[in-house]
Amino acid sequence: MSRPANKRDPATPIEGALAMRKALGNRARMITANEGGHGAYLLTGNACLDDLTTRFLTDGTKPADDVRC
Repeated sequence: MSRPANKRDPATPIEGALAMRKALGNRARMITANEGGHGAYLLTGNACLDDLTTRFLTDGTKPADDVRC
């Protein structure tokens, strides 16, 4: 699983995303954007987050480690 998240999301705070990442262990990777607002993928213009998430959705490739964009 690849989990994109905005660092400053008022609707779904980053703490919830971090807890899910921890619960999923090595099965997941966290892609965090230093952005605000709700919704990270394709909504903030963050090419780093968008590219990594698109890669996961199209061919299942997840980053080797968690990524901060």
